[in-house]
Amino acid sequence: MLCVVCSPIRPCRSIRTLALLIAIISFAAAASAQTTVTLSTPGTHVSADLTVQGGANAIADFSGTDSLISKTSSSADYQRHILLKFDTENFIPSGAVIKSAKLQLVLKASASSETRALTAYYVTKSFHTGETNWLYYDSGKAWSTPGGDLGASFGATQVGDVEGRTYTFDVTQLVSKVVSGAYGSRYTRLALLDTGGISTGSAKEFYSTRAKNSAVRPKLVITYTTSTSTSSPPPPPPPPTVSDITGTTLRVIQWNIHKTKNSNGVCDPNFTIDTIAKMKPDVISLNELNYFSGVCGWGFDMTERLRSMLQQKTGVTWYAVQDHTSDQPRDAIFSRFPLVTSGATGLSYDRGVAHVGVVVKGRTVNLFSTHIEWDNASYRPIQIKEAIRYLSTFAEPRILMGDFNTWPNTSDYSLVATPYQDGWTAASKAGTASSYNGTGNTHGASRFDYVFFTRSSSLALDSVNVPNTKVNGVSPSDHDPVVAVFSVK
Repeated sequence: MLCVVCSPIRPCRSIRTLALLIAIISFAAAASAQTTVTLSTPGTHVSADLTVQGGANAIADFSGTDSLISKTSSSADYQRHILLKFDTENFIPSGAVIKSAKLQLVLKASASSETRALTAYYVTKSFHTGETNWLYYDSGKAWSTPGGDLGASFGATQVGDVEGRTYTFDVTQLVSKVVSGAYGSRYTRLALLDTGGISTGSAKEFYSTRAKNSAVRPKLVITYTTSTSTSSPPPPPPPPTVSDITGTTLRVIQWNIHKTKNSNGVCDPNFTIDTIAKMKPDVISLNELNYFSGVCGWGFDMTERLRSMLQQKTGVTWYAVQDHTSDQPRDAIFSRFPLVTSGATGLSYDRGVAHVGVVVKGRTVNLFSTHIEWDNASYRPIQIKEAIRYLSTFAEPRILMGDFNTWPNTSDYSLVATPYQDGWTAASKAGTASSYNGTGNTHGASRFDYVFFTRSSSLALDSVNVPNTKVNGVSPSDHDPVVAVFSVK
């Protein structure tokens, strides 16, 4: 029992203090109301969970099996990806703030004692049980990239060989973006890919929603908060939008990083990332990133490694999308802005294009990265025409970046420079082009690297610069980067 004595000369401070404490406690409880839900019921919570497999099984339907299998292999016949789709549209309220989202899978079997890295990716197309395989995401509708059209990656989990163990994948950032509506659909669609080196013993088999024992089925455990009191003070302002962060400008970099091999022949990803961070970009187009192969990249996904390093270096979240060519080093786009669209397509002769869409000043800007053939000149016009056709399916404004391995004023160059503007040429005419070497060349005596953009009233080029990246006489790559700044209207 609380007893308080008041007098004309002694205010009832205890009463006021108590009332204040009660109000604070009540507000805190209301403002931080927290809910945890587990999405695990087949057909309602879990809309689809299946394996897709390449090669001879490319059109096989595995959605009726009790297993989900991941595997990386040099043979398409054995390559497998796991696809899952959860209904976060109907079971997570709109406006919820996601505090935690953990995917839980129980290991059924392991092909070997190897520990494998399984990376979670956002899947850009909606797939359906009974209609999805390696080649098609829906009846009669083909993936742009066989095996699944993948967007940004959201971290990797190391999976061992302990059968019956629950392995947890932290997909908090992915679910948060989905629930916020950043991807349009509020269903969480994800893929799990083995991003370790090629190995005959890489297969990991998990239980699916068809498992007889419900305890071992896939689960997505989500913790979120919502406001529960209409009398509470107004909520804090939402996270900064692109326009809040950058005003109306978009700063992009095009750079062939030569697999992070510096001019001394040393693999030096730290040098690469330090150089990028100093240039303070919003979006980055990178070429020649190895994928579990080649110099500087054996045994890991270079795109994901660099994304993680850049995130640690800058202290902000970065999103990455890469094309999915099999033999060649890949192209990738990194963005510090949330992706409203993303994807990739293949070009003839094992080249590709990576794509992201970001919002600046309320307008979606579509950006692309590619690397056109060097060894065989006859391939170049074919690949460029295919890339231009792919870009034409996206709304303006568009920015196309890449190493085109051709010189200005060639017929190959004209295939791009006719429908698009060459950033360096446009900035030179406007007096806003600068280069440490005085020429704008990006590879020795050649200008191979370009930032092209659409002739659109909603996009204006402010400047282009080819900076000096040397430190103590050493360059991080055999190419120089191109930095372009745009105003979005």
